[in-house]
Amino acid sequence: MNVRVLIFGANGFLAKKFNHLYKERFSIENVYRKDKTGDLHFDFVDDNVSVISQKLTGPYKAVLFFQGIQPSVGAKDMDEDHFEQMLKINLVIPSLLVKELAGKMESGALVLFVSSVARKKGSYDPSYASAKAGLIGLMHSLANAWPALRFNCISPGLIEGSPVFENMTPDFRQKHALRMFGHSFIQAEDVVTIVAELIENKSINRTNIEIDGGYN
Repeated sequence: MNVRVLIFGANGFLAKKFNHLYKERFSIENVYRKDKTGDLHFDFVDDNVSVISQKLTGPYKAVLFFQGIQPSVGAKDMDEDHFEQMLKINLVIPSLLVKELAGKMESGALVLFVSSVARKKGSYDPSYASAKAGLIGLMHSLANAWPALRFNCISPGLIEGSPVFENMTPDFRQKHALRMFGHSFIQAEDVVTIVAELIENKSINRTNIEIDGGYN
């Protein structure tokens, strides 16, 4: 239990799955978006990075960014506020948090970002696809700045049971399935299994792992 893992976005679908499967293997420190009595909380839109940083002591072997915002505004309806919020949650605040926390991480520790298959196929919400694509460049840039840490991304396809999955129409889900291996959806357990491997495998660095069933 001395392997300390910090999770941002602990309310999220993948974060809950990771906690469920690996709470005995890792010492997990969860940061929730909404205030919970006795729990750490941080809102990527409204809260101050330095304040949450002061509450986090480390040293951490991994910092996992599971926070996110669902695609919700189509290209014909997009506006500046939504686009800025998407970029802030996915790119700006994670960058500032890494800056604050780099000194509280072990040598060789993992920083993980969650991208998406949308980075290569696009999305009806351009801000979402743009932010997820931007994580790849962010990964390499931060790796240049902090070479003692490992930076990696995962890019899942449509995960069965996720909020994005639940908000899709059956027809739209089927279109996704037909473009993935076995015409089946991605399983959350398969995604977090890769995350657990990345925490302990120091040979993997500056890599984006596509977990999308070979979406094409």
